[in-house]
Amino acid sequence: MYGREAIAKIARALPFVERVYANIRFSILRPKLLSVMDLLLTDEGRILDVGCGFGLFAAYFGQTQPARRILGVDPDARRIELARSVSNGLGLANEFLVGDVRDAEVQGPFDAVYVLDVMHHIPADSQRAVLERLRDLLVTGGTLIVKDITTEPRFGLLFTELLDRVMVGMDEPLKYRHHRDWGAMLSELGFKVRMVRVPDVLPYPHVVIAATKL
Repeated sequence: MYGREAIAKIARALPFVERVYANIRFSILRPKLLSVMDLLLTDEGRILDVGCGFGLFAAYFGQTQPARRILGVDPDARRIELARSVSNGLGLANEFLVGDVRDAEVQGPFDAVYVLDVMHHIPADSQRAVLERLRDLLVTGGTLIVKDITTEPRFGLLFTELLDRVMVGMDEPLKYRHHRDWGAMLSELGFKVRMVRVPDVLPYPHVVIAATKL
């Protein structure tokens, strides 16, 4: 199951407030963008979802390829509980763990890892260490997908930061990087990197980075 049909099933499995949030998230990460990432992920095997929140994308990617075994990690226990409920309601085999990716007791190896709009919420001095840990959890030849926001055009970055601040407040530090900076960092960590800018009707400067562990 793909696209809007899969998204609708996820929304119906959520309480009202979280359903509103899910519709907002899926209006940002539209089916076209999700399809790009879906094609980059393995069709089966173990996949790690970093910062999974309510498990929206684990539920989506689990529906498109049921042979995937997705482990979602998030520090918010309530979100993890709801992610389990959604996954179970959809009949998926996903699992979820409460924890911070920086020190959670996650056991590899994984065939793929994805990090969707999470890296810029990680403190600047921890970002490289997080990517290094994800590399170590991957099998050789495994894929790390980073979907994030690049820093150009400037208007797009300011638009995104404004919406981020509405969600997280003014106290949380945000560290956006240009996609070439992410690419250089991943190359130094032993990945072969491909990047694509994905246009949107809204001015989000989306970038999808697919990094293969060498």
